[in-house]
Amino acid sequence: MSKIFGEKYPKSVWFIVLNEFCERFNYYGLRTVLMLYLTTVLKFNGDDSTIIYHSFVFLAYFMPLLGAIIADSYWGKFKTIVRLSMVYAVGNVVLTGASMADMFTLDVQKIIALLGLFLICVGTGGIKPCVLAFGGDQFQLPQQQTQFQHYVTHFMIAINVGALISSFLTPELRHSVHCFGRNSCFPLAFGVPAVLMFTAIAVFFAGKNMYVKKKPGHNVIVRTFGCLFYALKTKLKSTSSCHHTHWLDHAKTAYTEDEISDTRAALNAITVFIGYPVFWALYEQQGSRWTLQAMLMNGRLNFLNWTIKPDQMQAVVPLFGLLFLFLFDMMLYPLLAKIGIRKPLQKLTLSGCLAIVAFLFAALLQMNIFGKSTIVPHGEGRINIYNGFDCEVYVRSPSLRVDHIRPLGLVNVTSTLISDADVVEIVFHFDPACTLVPSDFELNTALTVINEKEVSYYLSSSSPYTISLNRIGNYDNLMKDKYGNPSLRILTDHSFDYDRDNVSLISVDDDTNSINSYSLSSFREMDFNSVVAGRYNLISDGNTILTSINLMPATLYTLTLQRNGDKTSFYRT
Repeated sequence: MSKIFGEKYPKSVWFIVLNEFCERFNYYGLRTVLMLYLTTVLKFNGDDSTIIYHSFVFLAYFMPLLGAIIADSYWGKFKTIVRLSMVYAVGNVVLTGASMADMFTLDVQKIIALLGLFLICVGTGGIKPCVLAFGGDQFQLPQQQTQFQHYVTHFMIAINVGALISSFLTPELRHSVHCFGRNSCFPLAFGVPAVLMFTAIAVFFAGKNMYVKKKPGHNVIVRTFGCLFYALKTKLKSTSSCHHTHWLDHAKTAYTEDEISDTRAALNAITVFIGYPVFWALYEQQGSRWTLQAMLMNGRLNFLNWTIKPDQMQAVVPLFGLLFLFLFDMMLYPLLAKIGIRKPLQKLTLSGCLAIVAFLFAALLQMNIFGKSTIVPHGEGRINIYNGFDCEVYVRSPSLRVDHIRPLGLVNVTSTLISDADVVEIVFHFDPACTLVPSDFELNTALTVINEKEVSYYLSSSSPYTISLNRIGNYDNLMKDKYGNPSLRILTDHSFDYDRDNVSLISVDDDTNSINSYSLSSFREMDFNSVVAGRYNLISDGNTILTSINLMPATLYTLTLQRNGDKTSFYRT
């Protein structure tokens, strides 16, 4: 026995607490970077990544039922922790291996990664109900009730410290180190937590000769469900007129008074916590949808010369967990008592209200990121005319209020309609400085304005000797990408060959998880394509012709290219 606060304290407990620190470091570390791994490396879309992430979390918190049954009925807590920790560690190795298995196809990498995640679920869920309880077995209760309470506090501190360090550190490892040809290093981000998991096993096993190991007996979960079903079955079959105060009393012939009383208390507790699954379903979005939301924001802190990584935001939870662990009893609860909030149910209600406010903030933030939808009112139509020439173009039209378009420029005009689709005459006259257009050339043509639609036209040379105004698609799709990514289209004239020209957009952000590149051929149809937000350079045959194209989230962009010294223009539409 060691002493803490002048009281005897089982030395074996420190092995359990340190084991919990290492295991929680591992679990929260890999979980923190999991969403970005699914989206950026395994290339799952946002919806599929969210499903996989929450399935992983669900299994991790469902498996404790199985772990508790195994520990209480078959293996005992010590063997259950050791054996399932081995499964846990194997899952870590498999997941780490999947993140560096570039020799396999992407589909094979996905299968390996999902297998690793499943093994981790079995391991972390299986030991979850055992570790804290196994520590409790080391105390003689009720004689050591005070020491046991200190142990629980130390256990919670270990959880939050492990989670805090790993939630901050693993995103830094992922981002700051480049490995296996990527602008990130998920093998390191998964590998370091895996090392901590093996450390957890070694530490726990080191104290095996000090532990109090209770033999397995009957399982509380099995007995509880058995009591429920037996009482229900007996009640339905009973023909006796004997009156019972509670329907669970029908189980008295097979279960003890304590078991029936505990089951009744559990049912009452379930009534109080019936809304909690909804809360936890929303709460766990911090690792999925909220991480995707953070990817759309600029986490730069200029005064620290540091950028908060999208997945690093999850470190806030264990940080506040540590702070509130001490502040609740000393400050917050006394303050709440002064305004009449004393009962646990009142505190739960207040917490639920605060959670609602938090989720409303997240919704408002998402609305702010996406901005207002582009809607054309009824009775109006909108026209975009892109100038594909590096010279001033003068415009005459009886219906459109526009007189010129600047070189490689854009003009946006709204017109009131007489019908659902009005045909508008328009004349283009080119500045004499334009070397690609014959002198005094005028283009007489027409365009169509459509009710409640935005239509784009591109003025360019469709062949070496032909200048025309071409409609881009049917009409512009102004729907923003559902995941908040920017949408980009590239407009070119006849001088560009989508298959032969080596023209690409290449990301130049230091904070991206991988190097994003888009070739000209991917914009062949001149439609809006979803791309990853960030800064890009436009490269043609190895030469940079446009730098620092900043593609912001949830925004539509158009890039026009002309092969006249590779003149380019860039617009947010």
